[in-house]
Parts: sequence; C-alpha cells; structure tokens
Amino acid sequence: MYSSSNGLRKPRRVGFLVSQRKMRKSIFDTFALLCEKTGIDLVEVDMDRPLEEQGPFDLIIQKLTDYMAAAIDGSQDAMKTLKRLEIYIKDHPEVIVIDPMESVSKLFDRTTSYRIMKECEILEEGVRVFIPNFVQIDAMDHKENLRKIENAGVSYPMVCKTVIGHGSESCHEMAVIFNEEGLKDLMPPCVVQQFVNHNAVLFKVFVAGNKHYIVKRPSIKNFYSTDAKDRKTIFFSSHDVSKPDSGSYLSELDEYDSEPNVSAPDESLVLKLVRKLRPKLNLTMFGVDIIVEKGTGHHVVIDINYFPGYEGAPSFPLDFAKYVHELLDKSQEKERTSTTPILLS
Repeated sequence: MYSSSNGLRKPRRVGFLVSQRKMRKSIFDTFALLCEKTGIDLVEVDMDRPLEEQGPFDLIIQKLTDYMAAAIDGSQDAMKTLKRLEIYIKDHPEVIVIDPMESVSKLFDRTTSYRIMKECEILEEGVRVFIPNFVQIDAMDHKENLRKIENAGVSYPMVCKTVIGHGSESCHEMAVIFNEEGLKDLMPPCVVQQFVNHNAVLFKVFVAGNKHYIVKRPSIKNFYSTDAKDRKTIFFSSHDVSKPDSGSYLSELDEYDSEPNVSAPDESLVLKLVRKLRPKLNLTMFGVDIIVEKGTGHHVVIDINYFPGYEGAPSFPLDFAKYVHELLDKSQEKERTSTTPILLS
C-alpha cells in the first residue's frame, strides 16, 4: 500500500493531460481525490500554455486522442500542440509518460490495431479468441471493393467502421451492410469487418496497469445471412447503443432469437489475451471490446481503444492511484541507486 501525505516526503507532481469531457466523469474525480490524499500533486495541464511553465513533472498521464484526430484531419494548431508535448518529453527523459505517443498512434488506425490483434489470437481447449475477418476500403470502386472483400473472407452481414478509431464522434458511427447493394453505403476510407452474432451483449475489458476489469454492456442484436438479401443498411452509433443505460431498439433480440442466458467471457482467456496485447501495444491504458459468439462460445475481439472511460469498474480509481504510486516509487528508487556513490575500500 502506498503512503499517505504526512510530511515524510514531498508530493510528487503528476500532469494530467485529459480532455474536459473525460475529466467530467465522476470516476476521475475519485482518482483525483485519492491523489490529493496520498501525496500526489495532480496538475491539470493547460495545453495552450508551455509545459515548462507548468512543470516540473514526475509523471504525465495523457489522453490527447482528440488532438491526434484533429492533427490527422490537418489541424495546424493540433499539430503544434502535439509537437510541443513531444519536445517536452524528449527534453525530459526522466519523466514517466502514460502512455507513449507513438504507441497510442497504433490504435488510431483500426487496420493497424486489428493486425496487432491478429498476432495475439488464442486457441485453448476448443475455444478461440480471435478477430473477425476484415479489410480496409479506400475508395468507392465497386468492382475493386468486391474483390477485396471476397479475398479477405468477409461475408454478409458485415460492419463498416471508420479507419480512425478515436478522438471524435465520427469514430463511433457504423453501419451493418447486408448485401452487395448495400456496398453503396460504404464510407471510405473505412474498414469492413465480419459481423458475428452475440445475442446483443458486449463485454468491455478495461486495462489499467497491472489490473483489468470486465464490464457488461448492451450491443447489436443478431442478424442472419438468410434474411439479409433485401435488407437495407442499418446506420448506428456504437457509443449510443453500448451505453450502460442504452435502450436502443437495435439491442432487442427478435422473439424467435431470445435467449435468457449469455455466457460471460472466460476470465483465464481474457487474462491471457491482456498479457499478450500489453507488450504488443506497449500500452498500460487500453480497452478491448469482446463478444461471445452465439452457438460456439468463441471470444471475438471487435475493437481495441486507448484509455477507455472505465465506467462500471468501481475499483479503478484506487487501483490506478496505487499503480501511479508504484511507478513513482520505482523511478525514485532507480534515481537514488544511480546517484549513490560507490565506496571503494
């Protein structure tokens, strides 16, 4: 357990570079309060001011995905802001950063993150942990898109998602495409991914340091290829459908499809997946969206994202505060031993 602030050691300064929207979540209010009580000076960093004026920092926690998304869209202001942070981190290698900017950027591109997940698939006692077939679509070339989809082994129905996976509301906008006619609704650049039936239940795996949490959420109901021939494309926001209190009609199973029980993910398989993903991603804060395939029980990863909201994980603030203390203690011990003079007899 970490020590409380009792005058035995000076407070450590931690810079918090997180959007106002994220900061408004009560779970982060609890984290901030725990920091205050345990000797951490948590500073909300103003990205419009030089970091040198607001430091020094022992550790920086950053979620600047909104700036990163804006930079990808060509915003010069966002590019300058990110560049200033990169320069500060380079000039201060002693500062711990959660998490490295170059690692976060991997998850910005869904195609890249899906390829990483492909390298982490698991098969154990007949149960698979895998990512559905997918392919990136770059232009509205019907013939070429048909070829790409067929070569990737993606069949109807399929889910269309933006390539950029974070930082804006548009990354939550998706479509379920049921047939070739529906390919006119593609929104390049995008990723199409095989739809997998999962009884309208999603499990969000929140990873924070050496802990992870599994939180149940509503999802999209089952769809079948047999009744998809003439079906129109369905457009939806995954953010709205999978909110804890969502009442979307898309989450209501059809009467013939109702199943009262939905299997939860196997905890040991989830742990193995997290342990494989963490070093591959080089991240300590990330989320994995898992569904359990109807009829097989296979665990299907449909998305990976950086620094999720952790809603529904009540122990997160305490666990994360402990983790931050552990990182600071290790850094302090490393600094102490590296500066201790060697006495020669």
